[in-house]
Amino acid sequence: MIISGKFFYEGKVVECSVIVENGIIVDIRKHVRDDKVVEFSRGLILPAGIDVHVHFRDFKESYKETIESGSLSALYGGICLVVDQPNTNPPVIDSEIYLKRIKKAERESFIDYSLNLGLTEDNSGRICEIIEEIEKFVRIPAIGEVFLQHRTMQVGFGTLKSVNDRVDKLITVHAEDPELIEREDVRPKEAEIKAVQKCIDIGHFYFCHVSTPEALNMIYKSNCFAEVTPHHLLLSEGSIRFERVNPPLRTDRDRIELLRNLSKADVIASDHAPHTIEDKKEGAPGFPGVETMYPLMLNLVKKGIIDLKTVVERIVLNPAKIFGFERYSGIKVGNYANFVIFNFSDVRKIRAENLHSKAGWTPYEGFEAIFPKTVIIRGVKALDDGEVLIDGGFGNVIMKDQTDDCQREGR
Repeated sequence: MIISGKFFYEGKVVECSVIVENGIIVDIRKHVRDDKVVEFSRGLILPAGIDVHVHFRDFKESYKETIESGSLSALYGGICLVVDQPNTNPPVIDSEIYLKRIKKAERESFIDYSLNLGLTEDNSGRICEIIEEIEKFVRIPAIGEVFLQHRTMQVGFGTLKSVNDRVDKLITVHAEDPELIEREDVRPKEAEIKAVQKCIDIGHFYFCHVSTPEALNMIYKSNCFAEVTPHHLLLSEGSIRFERVNPPLRTDRDRIELLRNLSKADVIASDHAPHTIEDKKEGAPGFPGVETMYPLMLNLVKKGIIDLKTVVERIVLNPAKIFGFERYSGIKVGNYANFVIFNFSDVRKIRAENLHSKAGWTPYEGFEAIFPKTVIIRGVKALDDGEVLIDGGFGNVIMKDQTDDCQREGR
């Protein structure tokens, strides 16, 4: 298979041909003229995205989302690989539940799939043993999202330090200090700032959904990693209905400052946390977003607010490096042929009725975005002009031989 067109390759747009064999890029050369060439004369070919922070619910919350529906939504958003989070019902905190969910993903996922292992006070003493049991079969990308404040999965700073000292795994942290949170729905920015500082004092971590510019600057000056989300970059308190999310939307001033300092973040992830409208009316925290993340960011590129290199680094290159997804690290020889073709002249307004999550709503209703025209995963055309060309179960679960070790040493 030979794919030709305008690629974003090594930090710039070049016209070339990519030769693919058995789903792997084997050569990149000047434009090839051949009957076997798949030509994309319109649109820009980018590496397919990685979303390292999704909550695909399922199990007892399958009415909100399933691995099948969540991965389909991701495919429509130009994502080829996700890292699912363990705060499911029941939670993924032992080898039995972990491997049960992996088998479900093997049957149902449209895209490639990996799964973090949850940490609680109860399983912290056995965490090394649990990791060893699971990794006889599949690789765990990270421990987390670890909750420092949570109704059922809260972990203390002492336990976090103990596990960090014992486990040779990346640990991802939802950093909000419980001492500064008086109510579930009142979470001051100081709770995030204080928790981040405490964690930095303990060791090296990956911080999920950083929402304040102060915390982002602290992480940037450390050897830790920072993740930001589209909702903290684009939405502010009071700007939408059903705005509850953890950590909360901040002031418009904080949002603008966070976006202005996007280059200090390592990763953009969606924190896709789907709830039904009924759940949101009852105060459930979280937004759907896996399908809109890449399209929203590319619209910011088109508007000149951020540059394309910044987006590709934070949605593809950095996630692959940090989480050890070796063959997903962009367009280069030896990597999987994971491509997404975007036509930058095809700007559309986001409408919930056109999205594919079970949530059935979006916080970005009416926002402009650039959705993919075509998605290619491991050399196979998976989506084209809105038509899905693969079945659930096409996605691979990430095994040990598909990865490098996580980058625990930091930047």
